[in-house]
Amino acid sequence: MTRLKSGLAFHCHHDILLEYVYDYDERLNFIKTEKRFVERELRKTLFVLIPEKLLPNTSQKAAYIKTGAAYYEAKVDLYEITNDKTWAAYNKAEAVYNKAEAVYKTYIDVQALHKQVCHPNCPWDGKTIFSKGTSLEVLNNE
Repeated sequence: MTRLKSGLAFHCHHDILLEYVYDYDERLNFIKTEKRFVERELRKTLFVLIPEKLLPNTSQKAAYIKTGAAYYEAKVDLYEITNDKTWAAYNKAEAVYNKAEAVYKTYIDVQALHKQVCHPNCPWDGKTIFSKGTSLEVLNNE
């Protein structure tokens, strides 16, 4: 069985519930090496790719993934060459991606999916995973 490397995920960032992840391993490595030590275990535990079989397969999903790839490439270009042209391309790609993302997410019952996929004691409060603290111990509390 092939492990997913990209897709929609919960808690890629502490303050965003659901977003597309282009490289799960890269993000996990960043968490392991760059995030505050006291946050790492909680972040790693809650950061989870959503199995494709649980997501609606619509034309909006295809548009979301396609525009996301363009947005990701524009972001890479921006890191390599920063000028007015790359900023304009990035801003345009981001706007198109954000619109496609909003449309696709209307086809997903995000709260039900979160409850199904995430840890049963997930501390997400609508704004952050750190609402009850930063250690893994917060998952033991109800």
